[in-house]
Amino acid sequence: MFKTMKTTLLLSIFLLGAKSAFAMHHQHNSEQNHDEKLIINEPWVRAAPANAPMLGVFMQIQNHSNNDAKLISADAAGYQRVELHRTMEHHGVMKMIKQDFMPIAANNQLNLKPGSWHIMLIGPDAVPAEGDVVNIKLTFNNGTSQIINAVVRKGKMTMKHHGSHHH
Repeated sequence: MFKTMKTTLLLSIFLLGAKSAFAMHHQHNSEQNHDEKLIINEPWVRAAPANAPMLGVFMQIQNHSNNDAKLISADAAGYQRVELHRTMEHHGVMKMIKQDFMPIAANNQLNLKPGSWHIMLIGPDAVPAEGDVVNIKLTFNNGTSQIINAVVRKGKMTMKHHGSHHH
């Protein structure tokens, strides 16, 4: 657990540094710079069997601006398609529904998590193993994009648990 937190912290520090350098390089925009305002935290890919036809990607996207933002696309090498999805109830059945974009409200965050918003990596050339890193390019409606490094790890489905647990 500590190793994961340390890795996440180091990755966050690296990404913040890279974003600051990128933001300074792109000051030519006459409007307020939006690229440093969208922060990606804890990106990960759910580990899957070697024959899995698709993989789920999860993260938190923080919007530190006064403007609503939209994640409009994602792309990753080695996959036939990358799609934005949301798991929703449809006539009493939970279904993954492809989305044209993911809204990130101003001064808020969007949580991509199992059973909710997520990115689908469809048709992998080879399913990545636990511990591997998948590079994913996220493109936003303000014209910016970010490349994230999502670590492949086991993840739990978010199911409501009934009953109590005593320790």
